[in-house]
Amino acid sequence: MRSFTLENMAASVDRQTIHMDQGVTYNPEYLASGSMRFYPSRIAQVARAVWKGELEATEYGADTVFTPILSGLGERWQNFGEDRNEYLLVSLLFRELFVQKGFKKDAAEALRQTVRQNGGHILPVEGEARTRWEAFLPASDDSAVCLLVDDATLAYASGCAYELGAFLKKKGVSVRKDFGPFFVGFEYFAAGLIDEGIAHLRALVEKLEQDGVHTVITLSGQSQYALTTLCAALGISHSLRVKHVLEYADELAIERAYLLPGSFCCRYLPQVLKKIDALTASEGERRVKNSKEFLPLVENGRRVNLPNMWLAPLCAEYVPFGGDEAVSKGILENGIREIRRDGYSQLVVFDPFAFRAAQEAGLKPVYYLSLIG
Repeated sequence: MRSFTLENMAASVDRQTIHMDQGVTYNPEYLASGSMRFYPSRIAQVARAVWKGELEATEYGADTVFTPILSGLGERWQNFGEDRNEYLLVSLLFRELFVQKGFKKDAAEALRQTVRQNGGHILPVEGEARTRWEAFLPASDDSAVCLLVDDATLAYASGCAYELGAFLKKKGVSVRKDFGPFFVGFEYFAAGLIDEGIAHLRALVEKLEQDGVHTVITLSGQSQYALTTLCAALGISHSLRVKHVLEYADELAIERAYLLPGSFCCRYLPQVLKKIDALTASEGERRVKNSKEFLPLVENGRRVNLPNMWLAPLCAEYVPFGGDEAVSKGILENGIREIRRDGYSQLVVFDPFAFRAAQEAGLKPVYYLSLIG
């Protein structure tokens, strides 16, 4: 019997329907659409009413629930100090609710077909990119450390394989030859396919444990979140020690850098955000007095902004299925506009999906793995 259900999270559902309109000025979906339809508490009200049988499920309602990119920005926890994971978790269940009522069938099948076409992966992962990782990573037959190279990192950030391999060698860390790439399965949850997601994620951790892995080094916020917070919420227990690669780092070689940690690191993984802050701070840096209240800029240091939970996203940090592309385009445009208003020498990105989006936007980003030391 599954414990992760709307029934078992009823109190969380009720709390998330309470109006918290203070976040409207920085909620990315509202800013992109101008519509309160996509504001977190309004989405929760619609979904809860459908769940309670007080409102009919419609395609419009399904689109409303599936469009947000799950960034965590503009939610009530940011102002009230509540659980930062609650809205994300109930959102996944809201999506399942509409799937169970017969909506978003095309999106679900598109996801499944994508995974089949890519041989069990969410993105194409064969070819030269895999070869680069094989050539540069310090692998050992008897290592119990798995470097979890996720699909997006391999597909979008393989140019950093040499620097990462050199960093691991410097730290005396050898890893298993099987570095993946691994499909963590977050897309299943984001598409409302909760049972398929649980089965996939459970199989992944069981396989790692059966292979004798005791430590997993993650390279993306999504992977770190899935193997820690999400597993715990789903009741998937494991003995794996999960560490973000930045836990091993002593520095990041940045220069007048605008830092873009991404939504998982900014809002769902406070310890990773704290580490990014520590690795990029400079003695003597000071806040720019006329910068935005929640988006402080700094000067006289190695960075030009402070990484915090208010930073705007560029995109969903997963492959989305079933959302509104116009809203996603608006979120990207607003995120780019926020970045471009500040002078910097480097745009340092910590998420592979955001890195790809910044590249395609012509921003010339630098991926953090190439600067790690």
